[in-house]
Amino acid sequence: MAQGSVAVGSLAGSITDAATGAPVAGVTVLVGGTTLVGVSNDKGEYVVANIRPGLLAVTAQRIGYRAKNDTVRITAGQRVTKNFVLTATVSTLSEVVVTGVTGNTTRRAQAAVVASLPMSDLARTAPVSNVGEALQSRLPGVSVNQSSGTAGSSRQIRIRGAASISLSNQPLIFIDGIRVSEAQPSAGVGGQLTDRLNDLNPDDIESIEVVKGPAAATLYGADASAGVIQIITKKGKVGTNSFTQTLRMDASTIDQNWTPPSNFGNCTAALIAPSSTNPLCRGQALNTLVEDNPLERVNAFRDGSERNVGWTGRGGGNNYGYFLSATSDKTEGTLPNNAFSRIGFRSNVNLVPDARFKLDVGFNVLQSKTVQPDNDNNIYGWLGGALLGSPTTRRDDGLPGQDGFFGFARQYDAIAAIENTVETRRSQFTLAANYQPTSWFSNRFTVGADLARDEITRFFPRNVPQQYAGNLNTGDNTQTRVGADRFTIDYLGSMRRSFGSDGQFGANLSGGFQAIVSRTDVQTANGFGFTTNAANSIDNASTRTGGQNFNEQKALGYLGELQLSNLDRRFIQIGARVDQNSSFGEGAPSFFLPKIGASWVISEERFFDGLTGILPQVRLRAAWGTTGRAPTPGASLTTFSAAPFAITGSSQAGAIPLNPGNDSLKAERGTEIEFGMDLTTFGDRLNAEVTYFNKNTKDLLLARQLPPSLGFLANPFANIGEVSNSGLELTLTAQMLRMKNLGWEVRFGGNTLNNELVSLGGVNAFGTTNRFTEGFQLGTLVTKTIRSIDEATGRVVVADTLESFGNILPTREWNLTNTFTVAKNFRFSALLDSKTGFSVFNNTDFFRETQLVRSDNRLDPTKLSRRERLRRYGNDTPGQPAFVQQNGTPTTVNEVREAYIQKGDFIRLREVSVSYTLPTSLTSKLGPIRGGTITFAGQNLALWTDYLGPDPEVTSAAGAQFSREEFLTLPNPRRFVFKTNFTF
Repeated sequence: MAQGSVAVGSLAGSITDAATGAPVAGVTVLVGGTTLVGVSNDKGEYVVANIRPGLLAVTAQRIGYRAKNDTVRITAGQRVTKNFVLTATVSTLSEVVVTGVTGNTTRRAQAAVVASLPMSDLARTAPVSNVGEALQSRLPGVSVNQSSGTAGSSRQIRIRGAASISLSNQPLIFIDGIRVSEAQPSAGVGGQLTDRLNDLNPDDIESIEVVKGPAAATLYGADASAGVIQIITKKGKVGTNSFTQTLRMDASTIDQNWTPPSNFGNCTAALIAPSSTNPLCRGQALNTLVEDNPLERVNAFRDGSERNVGWTGRGGGNNYGYFLSATSDKTEGTLPNNAFSRIGFRSNVNLVPDARFKLDVGFNVLQSKTVQPDNDNNIYGWLGGALLGSPTTRRDDGLPGQDGFFGFARQYDAIAAIENTVETRRSQFTLAANYQPTSWFSNRFTVGADLARDEITRFFPRNVPQQYAGNLNTGDNTQTRVGADRFTIDYLGSMRRSFGSDGQFGANLSGGFQAIVSRTDVQTANGFGFTTNAANSIDNASTRTGGQNFNEQKALGYLGELQLSNLDRRFIQIGARVDQNSSFGEGAPSFFLPKIGASWVISEERFFDGLTGILPQVRLRAAWGTTGRAPTPGASLTTFSAAPFAITGSSQAGAIPLNPGNDSLKAERGTEIEFGMDLTTFGDRLNAEVTYFNKNTKDLLLARQLPPSLGFLANPFANIGEVSNSGLELTLTAQMLRMKNLGWEVRFGGNTLNNELVSLGGVNAFGTTNRFTEGFQLGTLVTKTIRSIDEATGRVVVADTLESFGNILPTREWNLTNTFTVAKNFRFSALLDSKTGFSVFNNTDFFRETQLVRSDNRLDPTKLSRRERLRRYGNDTPGQPAFVQQNGTPTTVNEVREAYIQKGDFIRLREVSVSYTLPTSLTSKLGPIRGGTITFAGQNLALWTDYLGPDPEVTSAAGAQFSREEFLTLPNPRRFVFKTNFTF
């Protein structure tokens, strides 16, 4: 073979398991000193082409196996055969890390934790249909909450707690080195959001890496204090001269698995009369307590479904590879106007024209549509309309009315007719060039973009019986168009040299820059007063209004890092990054972000030889680094608000002061230190990773109150607060059984979290439901706690002021996965997880018992004990205040919510799956089918909790930074899925 004028050779072979002899797929074969990579197929075969002649180092590695290193001599024009036999291991030290690292990318050299989540097996055998479900309860320190049981709704992701009050605590999202939009668009349905992570096709993803702490400092800089999630997509197979297709087909049923609470009411004299139109009260005794369940009566819930079809093609030739995918997924929720659909196409092409140069080009186009019902804090929602209705409004005369619902003539048809949609079209482009002119000098240049367009519709149809309120009944259409573009340019150069007589010392010097530009353009238009619902474009409305908002943010960072090593077991990293951000104006100073870390594989030292029989691998690590978070554009600037004025009778454009700004404003600064240890024991069957972290965020952005006399409408930000997060993280992987026809693997992950608001910088504690108080967790739930209850007199004494009563961030989380493999082909897996140490404000019960009284807890005097009624509702003696503060001042149930701030601790059986991999003896008889997996799985199968609401995980305010409130929110449903995956 020849490449230009240079003769080249190739490398090929097979890779098998040492214990079983079975082929191992997905093994990466690296050729040292080049950009060349090969990947083994389902038969364990690999090919690496276009290798320059000479003696080269070769490494074969795969998660779950011990890496194998060897040397081969490549001869021009010939194919050299090199087979590898890999030994299964629970150790992770030989894994390669992509995210948050420079220079030496092996895990053993990294001082800070970068968690990895392989996606190939997960997407094939687990009930996972999006990235959020993949991250759910699998990585310690990564807390994921599904905000509601509405299909297509968002998830809240927190990495090592929350570090900011005013800025986002959501992690940054990167795909193949390109930062993408983390936005969660809203259709204005009361509390739930959509999620851009739902757009992504799991079939496209090779792995997900999560940067939790100091590792983010150098590569991601002054915006990475909340962590980084890097999604690595699948690539082609260069040099294989092969083509492999997969076809995935999933079918799911979704069961709401929840009985909504009934409404209760007492019959009045008019309602019990023979002429009454109320079928529940007519003919009953006065004050009879009657019951109605509107959602069950009208059969509001349906059996939801999910139908997913995906295709992938993967292959390559001598100097190129490609990965193609297409998907069409559709979910019908359990409520009539709830659905999510997604179609997408991805193309990843890898070109290797020379052993020194590799070019990766990726293009992804997708479209998603989320149809969301009104719910949560919303009188037009299913739960708001039904759970706040009264049985005393039931009627059977056929005339319009409430008929047990909250709104007039607003029953099933009226609620289902409200249209809320978010249609998203996204295009993502990535170009990454890797050039390695010599074995010791490599360059990586990446450029890309994420272009998103949202079309958001909220439409109330014109109606005669006045089902809604005010102008909504004339037909009301709100259209929102969001353009969210993000561009990334990234360069990293690395030089690697060895020193010493035997090359025992190594140095990696890396440097580069990163530029990210984010643009958001939001245009809104509203029209009401339509003659017909068919012609409901804004132009056809009798009254029209509109608006626009635009912002652009530019961030530029320069980075450098030095890695020193000795004998490939002692490592030191020193790095720094200098950032600039347009949020602070042109003259703002740069932001300096240093980091330092060390890693020591102590088990490879001679003095450890006596312990290697018990502890074959032990690594100690420590890291310290600084990251930050920048505010939205213009936060430091003096701004004005447009305001018309008239002097001579005609209106003219004017402005009034809005915000004085703060020209000394800077990014929030997070400094984090972590210590950890990785070890394997019990004959390489148990791997443990333990990490302690302590993150302190200073220069917290808080709004400082201005005197009203200054005339500004908004208060400026100032860097005055401080927050700390600390905790322990533990990961255990154990191969309990490792036999030819029986395997049992256990994975455990757990973490603790201590979140504390250290200082408000002189600002008084603030917040009514969620409060920010020095010395407590951010956003704690507060109430005037009860001091004493006198059952004889009915007197209930409470605190004088609001006091912290419950955390909203779980202080302990754990997950446990058991996987059994029987006869090589059957696989059984179960995932159990838990969150404890947090509380939920059960506002549904609070509102139904104290505001619009619909609950039998309040209306049936025999249901609760005397003490519990006093605790919830206060003194019922006529003329007496419900509650009395210790200072003698009366107060109301609105400030005494102790009974409704309930422990949210739970254990959930998150997933169970049974998979069967078709044996070759069967696939050989199935024509073109080369392999396949059939899976039956369940999700959200059981819940154990003392929380009195339906689901302690959901929240009625998904977009709120700090909310743990359940208010008329749909709980998460139970899902059963049948998955098939065939390879051709």
